[in-house]
Amino acid sequence: MDVAHILNDGGGRELAYVAMSRARLASHVHVTASDLSEAAQRLAWSWDDERRQHWATDRAGAAERVEALRAERRQLVATVPPSVADQLAQLYDKQAALERDLADLKTGGGRWADTAVRIGYEDLQRARWSHDQNLRLAEAPRQGPFTRRRSRQDVAASAAVLQTAEHAWRAVTELEAHKLATEQTRLEGQVLHLAAAQQVRGQFIASNPELIARIDQLQRAIATQQGDGHSHAPARAAPLRVLHPQQRTIRPTHEFGAGPTPVRSAGPEI
Repeated sequence: MDVAHILNDGGGRELAYVAMSRARLASHVHVTASDLSEAAQRLAWSWDDERRQHWATDRAGAAERVEALRAERRQLVATVPPSVADQLAQLYDKQAALERDLADLKTGGGRWADTAVRIGYEDLQRARWSHDQNLRLAEAPRQGPFTRRRSRQDVAASAAVLQTAEHAWRAVTELEAHKLATEQTRLEGQVLHLAAAQQVRGQFIASNPELIARIDQLQRAIATQQGDGHSHAPARAAPLRVLHPQQRTIRPTHEFGAGPTPVRSAGPEI
């Protein structure tokens, strides 16, 4: 052929040589890059990846090359801010468990089912039901004087019972509610701190695509060397990649004074 057009999509030095040597007049390499400088850098990285089969006498040199590749990769990975995605996930799980515990405390369920909290809740529900019934009867039309006076007395009595039940229920829940609200505030602070660190990591990765591409290219080169049987190192690590986890929201609805937790985003994650 006279002119060859080659898409640089990996393959290493030997495949590049074959592709570039097929045309008689000209060869054009197509590279995904933002400018010529980046394109040249990507080609240098890609064509530095040697794919040929090594002779037995090359094994010592190949081992040294693998170690050099590993050393460079370790050095580059060390420049990337560490991921705290696992820590964030654990905190989100703790927040969800805490929210369930607060909801159970509100109704005497969960771990509160066999405690004074449940007894107080049931007493409160009965007192509310009785007071509502008395209110409806007192508002009924066509009541005689005696019935109306009796209804007012029943309303006053049930209101007093309801007030007592509310005080008793709050007495057995306030301390636990305060403990849970304090723990909720502590977790929110930790989430905010780690989310900020993860956001910094994501911004670093987004602003250094060449670095991440080089790390992945080095890992592929290491894997190729290992696949050729010239290295007995452990299996390769997964390449770096950017993920975007969903935002997590914990919104308390209990009645014990703690406000809603704002939405916290974990930010980009590798």
